[in-house]
Amino acid sequence: MNDIAAARRRVQQASGLGGVLDAAYDAFESMLSVIRNHEDSTGGMFIPFVMAATCAANGRDAILFAPSLPPRRLHEPPAAGPHEGSAEAAPDAVAALSLLLVSQLAEVAGSAPEHEDRAACQDGSRCAQQIHDLLTGPGP
Repeated sequence: MNDIAAARRRVQQASGLGGVLDAAYDAFESMLSVIRNHEDSTGGMFIPFVMAATCAANGRDAILFAPSLPPRRLHEPPAAGPHEGSAEAAPDAVAALSLLLVSQLAEVAGSAPEHEDRAACQDGSRCAQQIHDLLTGPGP
């Protein structure tokens, strides 16, 4: 799952509100792509994957309307290609990325000067948490 690994690196390296929003948008897109690619081959995970896809699309859309999202990408989009990795590994990879998004978006939400940016970050963080919970089960 090279696209998930690349998205994870970008989110980890992102700084500032615009950088985190840009990386988060791409991360939600990458998760959505991987989920859709593997949702039919995950056996008992079909329903959680379909629900996680909805959350990924909602998170992407929340970020899309943040005023501080840069009007142009801060990097080149990942090249479209076949998704590597097994269907069994997909939930863990997506869940790990979503958990990283939860913390990054919550962090920048706290310092965002505009209400609309804070709301977008909070909504994105909430969607990422839902993805994590759907794919791993809720925490304690």
